[in-house]
Amino acid sequence: MLLNVPPHPDSANFPLSFKTLGQVIEAVGTPDFVPRLTLLLNEIVPLNVVHIERSRVDSSMPTGFRCEWIGSSGVGVDSGTISDVMTLYYDRFYESDPLFAGIRGKVGTLLVVRDIGAIPPGEFRQRLFDEALIAHECVLARGTRHGQHSIALERALNAPPFTLAEMNRFRNVSDFLFPLLELHATTSAARRVAHPTSFLHPLAQFDARIAADAIRLSKREYEICAHLITGRTVPEAAEILGVRTATAESYVKRAFAKLGVRTKRELVAWGQACPRLQGA
Repeated sequence: MLLNVPPHPDSANFPLSFKTLGQVIEAVGTPDFVPRLTLLLNEIVPLNVVHIERSRVDSSMPTGFRCEWIGSSGVGVDSGTISDVMTLYYDRFYESDPLFAGIRGKVGTLLVVRDIGAIPPGEFRQRLFDEALIAHECVLARGTRHGQHSIALERALNAPPFTLAEMNRFRNVSDFLFPLLELHATTSAARRVAHPTSFLHPLAQFDARIAADAIRLSKREYEICAHLITGRTVPEAAEILGVRTATAESYVKRAFAKLGVRTKRELVAWGQACPRLQGA
C-alpha cells in the first residue's frame, strides 16, 4: 500500500518564484503561512490540496505521539470541504491511518506515496478519499528522535498521478522547506490537536449517541444519516450509494423513525445531545 521513494542522485531543475518564497517567509507564524506555502508548492508540483502535521513523542498518547494538525489549504478546492475532511480525520481515523503509522517516529527525511486504489473498501477510504474526490497522495516527512513534521500533497480524480520527477522536485526543496515549517509550528498554535477534546465532528457525535443509546440502524440507514450529517442532500447521498432517490428517502424515513427526529437539523442536534459527551 505504501511506496517509499528514495532520493534521486541528481538535483532536478525546476521553476521557483523567489517572490512566492519571500511571501512564505513573511507569513511564518501567521494564518497565511499554509495558504502561502500551498501556492509555493503548487509552483513546484501541481496539486489540489496540502495538509501539514506535526507529531511529537508523548508516551501518554495511545499511539505514542501527540499529533497536531498545523493546517491545510487547496488550489481550486473549497476550504470548508478541506476543513470538514480533516476534522473528521483527526476525530476518527488518524490513529489507524496505515501510512502515518508506518512513518511516525522515523528519523531523517522520507517521501512516501499512498496507493489509494489499494485501500480496502470501507469508511476510511470512502470518507477521506472517494467522497472528497482525492485519487493521489504523497507525503514528505522529516523526523528527529523527538518529533516529526510532514507535508502531504493530494490530487483530485481528474489529475494524473505524481511522477518520479515531480516527487524528486518535492523532496529537493525539503532543505529550506522544513526549517520554515518547524519555525512556524513553534511560533503559532497548532490548528487542531489530534486527541480527544471538548469538540467533536458532528458525525463523531452521532456515532457516540448511537453507541450510548444502543440504537440499531441498518448499514444503509446509517450511511444515509452520515451523508446528511456531513452536509449532503438526499439525492446526492443516493448517487454516492448507487440507489434511486426514492430508495434513499425510504432509508431516511426508517432511520428518522428509529431516532425520533424529523429533519436534518434535528438529526445533527440528536447527536450533539449525547449524555456521555455532555458529561465529558
